[in-house]
Amino acid sequence: MPPRTAAKRAQPEGADRATPAGYSGDAVRGRRADFVRPKTAQQAVAEALRHDITTGKLAPGSWIVQEAVAEQFGMSRIPIREALKTLEAEEYITYVPHSGYRVTKLSLDDLLEVFKLRAILEEALIRDAMPGVTDDIVDEMRSCNAQMDAALADGDPITVGVLNRQFHFLTFHASGMARTKRIVTQLWNTADAYRPLYSPLLDMPKVCKEHEAMIDAVADRDVERLVRLNHEHRAHALGPIHQIFDAESDASA
Repeated sequence: MPPRTAAKRAQPEGADRATPAGYSGDAVRGRRADFVRPKTAQQAVAEALRHDITTGKLAPGSWIVQEAVAEQFGMSRIPIREALKTLEAEEYITYVPHSGYRVTKLSLDDLLEVFKLRAILEEALIRDAMPGVTDDIVDEMRSCNAQMDAALADGDPITVGVLNRQFHFLTFHASGMARTKRIVTQLWNTADAYRPLYSPLLDMPKVCKEHEAMIDAVADRDVERLVRLNHEHRAHALGPIHQIFDAESDASA
């Protein structure tokens, strides 16, 4: 009578284990391509609040009350607190001692400083990235701008904003300056709550046209032209930014 546990046939060292039916060896050894890890409660709350900030539902200076958010999402305050810490690290929100969290509120000078810093750091990233630009990056920029144009025609400002950010980050995607990229990301995050305020004042078809000129500069690997176009493009937002602060000043007068 055979033993209850039969000895396994010896395999060469490093050989694959038996592969279950319906799975490839690669799927067993690595992560399944069709598997998407579910969001944690903390991630889901952070994503929802980030969306509310970048779409204008939560305006600059709006208070975020943990108890109210917990009730809104039907969960305990622990994941809410962790989500708020994440958003604070990303600079979407600011912690005020003895008061709580609020959407980051900037003065006009603060916001102009953000744009000045972006100008310096994005130029450095673009110059660093240009030697590594590939045709795939150029194609991705064209696709991104075409989708942005379509979203604009559909009257979808949220998608327009997402694609606009994606487009600009593609201009320096090939840069290896990871620390500078993180700082630029934080600068964009800090100003995100103001984009729903000044974006409607921009000539968006003109924005897409300016993107086309930037794509041509990237395709030609012309770093000086791209730097100049990027500076000019960013500067066009300054007029609308002044307008929203002037209107706020008039309203409080």
